[in-house]
Amino acid sequence: MNEYSFEVKLRAFVRVRASDKNEASKVVESVLGAPSSMEIGLANENNNAALGCAAAVTAVTFQQTGDPRVVRDSGPKIAEGHIVETSGPQPRLAWG
Repeated sequence: MNEYSFEVKLRAFVRVRASDKNEASKVVESVLGAPSSMEIGLANENNNAALGCAAAVTAVTFQQTGDPRVVRDSGPKIAEGHIVETSGPQPRLAWG
């Protein structure tokens, strides 16, 4: 079998509870780490069983390319799944 590498652009929203945004931004990178070999194995099992793919993921690496930026400070609690922003191509949902 051949091995192929793909670069995928990814946008993540990470919600953090902290005393201030500087402290919150320090922990963002910790959740952007690569999945474990066990998680990759589970994904491969699912791909093979559900999709019938004869391909296996061998490694995943995430790289943070800039400083995290605050997109929303604390505000009033919003019920899970309600739309909080409708500008742009797709509405943005609030969870929690």
